[in-house]
Amino acid sequence: MLEKTLQEALKIVVPDAVEIEKGRRAEEILKSRLNNILEGENIDYEFVGSYARNTWLKGNLEIDVFLLFPEDYEVEELEKRGLEIGKSIVDRYELRYAAHPYVHGWVKDVEVDVVPCYKLKNPEKIKTAVDRTPFHHRWLKDKIKGKENEVRLLKGFLKAGRIYGAEYKVRGFSGYLCELLVVLYGSFLNVVTAGRKFRRDTVIDIEGKTITRGKEFTVVDPVDKKRNVAANLSLDNLARFVQRCREFYEHPSILYFIKQPYKNITNKVVRELEKRNVYCLITSKPDIVEDNLFTQLDRGCKKLFEYLSRLGFRPVRRIYFSDGKRCYLIVETEVENLSTVEKRMGPLFEDEENVKRFLEKCRSRGQKPFIEDGRFWVYAERKVKNAETAIREFATREWKAFGKDLGKTVREEFNVVSGKRIVEYCDNFEDIARFLGIIPDLGFIE
Repeated sequence: MLEKTLQEALKIVVPDAVEIEKGRRAEEILKSRLNNILEGENIDYEFVGSYARNTWLKGNLEIDVFLLFPEDYEVEELEKRGLEIGKSIVDRYELRYAAHPYVHGWVKDVEVDVVPCYKLKNPEKIKTAVDRTPFHHRWLKDKIKGKENEVRLLKGFLKAGRIYGAEYKVRGFSGYLCELLVVLYGSFLNVVTAGRKFRRDTVIDIEGKTITRGKEFTVVDPVDKKRNVAANLSLDNLARFVQRCREFYEHPSILYFIKQPYKNITNKVVRELEKRNVYCLITSKPDIVEDNLFTQLDRGCKKLFEYLSRLGFRPVRRIYFSDGKRCYLIVETEVENLSTVEKRMGPLFEDEENVKRFLEKCRSRGQKPFIEDGRFWVYAERKVKNAETAIREFATREWKAFGKDLGKTVREEFNVVSGKRIVEYCDNFEDIARFLGIIPDLGFIE
């Protein structure tokens, strides 16, 4: 059963001959163009990443080319020349941003990233984060040989569970992390077997081949011992991976390699929204790179959640996403409306100085304090009694809490809708259904 499942899974994750030939042709064109344009220059190039190591997933062909500049280049000069070279070797392009601006383009309909970096002798003396990537490639390229399809199985397993990708939008497993785990454990199945026992404090030393415990889940980078390859992996996605490994180990199925479509969930979402206190704050998407956007969405949603909690609306869960044009921050509360007054805590009776100040403040406001369990208290009228109103107040007054760029868009315009009206503005039914608990959490099989 297990062997048959893995053989079927290979058909899903391994590129076919047509895709392989497509990549080979694009590579030849890139090499020819690079050799011509770099002739006489002291700039090298290197193909890195999953294409160069033959570990890319079927349908995800992308070629990474790193331009290696001498260390005496100024950053501005590296960026300028790097973009010039990148633009000249692809058929069409767009600019993207990481440690440096880089070129994302296409050659014969194959996606290509052309990234400038410094040519260094020691990875511990990197100038920018991308300088480390060529060292990763050189460390892996021989060690991964013969295990390429094992890597693909792991990537496919993670992708179907929506936990593949280290970008902030996903906060899952990077391709590099997948390859390191396969190097250490030898096969996809061995990774799954070991993964069932991963903990939040597991520390994996790939080169030392040791498993210990520490402060957080850590996979030590063999290229830079101070770096945690799993730093971007969220705790929840680690938990999803562990549970996914447990379930696959017990009941192997090809479904673990196929993203499960959820159809006919719209009516279920609407019915659930009708009976629950769910609110959606909507604003325009700022023109920033995706990682910065989702960092700010996470921050803003967390601050909103904390604000509602302080006011007493007892928020229970939050989620955020973007459709490329708009941003959506959704929160559910246990309480929709609060009572007119709230009980506010004062000092213990032994604290004479603070008691005096507390009583003076109460008198100036016409409030009548009282003592209960050895402490002073007072009743005060709430300014905000409705959850939706509270969200509007927060967005209006505390827009800076959403971060530099997202905060500006919130300040300029936002809307708050609740209940079933949410589906009039947002059609991401699958994420909302997961948020409401209508369909399984990420990575689980029904």
